[in-house]
Amino acid sequence: MNLLAGSTGFLGNNILKELGFNKSPTIALGRRPVSNLPDDAEELIIDFDNLEGLRLLDIDHVYLSMGYPLIYYNVMGLMSASLKKDFFLVDFTYQLELAKKAREAGAKNISLISAVAADSNSWNYYLKTKGMLEEEIIKLGFESTNIFQPGHLTGNKFRVDILLADAVSLIFDPFLLGSLKKFRSISAEKLSVAVVKNSLQPKAGINYFDYKDFI
Repeated sequence: MNLLAGSTGFLGNNILKELGFNKSPTIALGRRPVSNLPDDAEELIIDFDNLEGLRLLDIDHVYLSMGYPLIYYNVMGLMSASLKKDFFLVDFTYQLELAKKAREAGAKNISLISAVAADSNSWNYYLKTKGMLEEEIIKLGFESTNIFQPGHLTGNKFRVDILLADAVSLIFDPFLLGSLKKFRSISAEKLSVAVVKNSLQPKAGINYFDYKDFI
């Protein structure tokens, strides 16, 4: 049984659809119901502020795709102190606690949606937090740890900053070559296919995936 955290989010919902397409039984974890729940999935509505009371059984693979809603310039590193606190709670604390709960429930495999250039030593708070989470997830000792590091996800919302980021990506992606190619944007649909493809047949150890693995 899979456990998916973030099933109502933009990418998480695409991952849920792809798991359903592959008829892989999944528990969709969230604060609210999923409107398009696949036939092979069940939903579990929880209070993320009370995760200590969560009890999970027979989990094999846990997918972490939660993300606090951010404006594009927040991802670039511009966050207020209060926003940093809320972002850290969702993207780090909640996800790490769920990973621990899944590990206790017998999960052997984990797939974490992180970000390109994630680094616990980064000056960028977004990338710093992502890097810190990667390190803590690795310490949990899953048999298979998949860390996906995509660049900008295209087509997220019809919002000015997102549309601008999509346009910038469309212009500059062809010029990102060699070692810079990993910074190219990717659609949520393509990324979700890559996530599920590489998780349904888990490879032992710590495995990193970037743009070259998504296309």
